[in-house]
Amino acid sequence: MAKVIDGKKIALEMQVAVKEELEALRPLSGSGPKLVSVMAGREKDAILYVRVQKKTADSMGIAFDICELDETIGQEGLIKKIEGLNRDDTVTAIIVQHPLPAGIDHDRVISAIRPEKDAEGIHPCNLGRIFRREADIIPCTSGAVMKILKAEGVDLYGRDVVIIGHSAVVGKPLSLMMLNKTATTTVCHIGTAEKGDITGYTQKADILVVAVGKAGMVKGDWIKEGAVVIDVGINNTDGGVVGDVDFDGALKKASMVTPVPGGVGPVTVSILMRNVSRLYGMSREEKI
Repeated sequence: MAKVIDGKKIALEMQVAVKEELEALRPLSGSGPKLVSVMAGREKDAILYVRVQKKTADSMGIAFDICELDETIGQEGLIKKIEGLNRDDTVTAIIVQHPLPAGIDHDRVISAIRPEKDAEGIHPCNLGRIFRREADIIPCTSGAVMKILKAEGVDLYGRDVVIIGHSAVVGKPLSLMMLNKTATTTVCHIGTAEKGDITGYTQKADILVVAVGKAGMVKGDWIKEGAVVIDVGINNTDGGVVGDVDFDGALKKASMVTPVPGGVGPVTVSILMRNVSRLYGMSREEKI
């Protein structure tokens, strides 16, 4: 039976460390960090995520503002709003909630955020720093996966890692982070699925990370005996919130597995707050 990884515990430990970072920085200025969450429309999942972000930020002494915009704002209107936040010296960091309304290019919107205010770590400049092993502000979900593996003492050196999903915010940056730890890394995607080859990869993976947004896609017989399984998926179903992995099946094959909810999600929010703390520290250094 696999160990169920307690993401909430890891997240709380991170939050203690981040609070200590912030306490050390506060004497440098009378004002603390502020995170602004930009919402275009009121998509249900985004609203729930924002509530979690606000609760966590409040507990850590990070000011949290919600910038609610009508879903009809359009791309140029949204970018103009972000540019205003870029110029606001009281704003430490910006996060744009997604999904965005139809017709808005996510990449263009993210590129409009100044890299030094990029709370999610997904501005092209910050992503490029991962390639150069210089990243301090990292993509939140990818960073959460790496933090969980580190917290559980999983050695990545030479291990066979398979990531299912090649999104720009999870799969792609995570693959670079894994390579930077000298893991043997494979990324599977729709092309792999269409060839019918995915299980040929997953059944050999020492570490399997799944981030596709398809409930229960990965079955127990896809998993190598003793593998570490990290389930990034969050799917709302009639039976509740579930991941991309058949959890019961994974319990029988894996050595460790993250639950959904309570696994990657809480750690992702803590990485977000860690990013805000680091951005705040950088902004304080500039003013000294």
